[in-house]
Amino acid sequence: MAGSKLYDTIIVGGSYSGLAAAMTLGRALRNVLVLDSGYPCNRQTPYSHNFLTHDGEKPAQIAEKAKQQVLAYDTVTIRNDAAIKGFKSTEGFLIETANGNVFLS
Repeated sequence: MAGSKLYDTIIVGGSYSGLAAAMTLGRALRNVLVLDSGYPCNRQTPYSHNFLTHDGEKPAQIAEKAKQQVLAYDTVTIRNDAAIKGFKSTEGFLIETANGNVFLS
């Protein structure tokens, strides 16, 4: 496995919702891993619209600011990797990634 660390939660997707969940759990002192492929579904959108306090900003800039805020919590880790398989085992839940890593929650 990629490490012997047991995560309380593994979040698949590091865009707005995933990062919001990671921040909430990080504030609650939970060990969280965010797996982010780097291909958000809004990557083709040049500017954000109807997003309060961020109208007209580039989505990538919003996400980068969010990542920095989430990483202020030392119990949160973000890895650039894509989850490709998840399953329950006797150890807990295992997530396999495109880079060949396996993480346990």
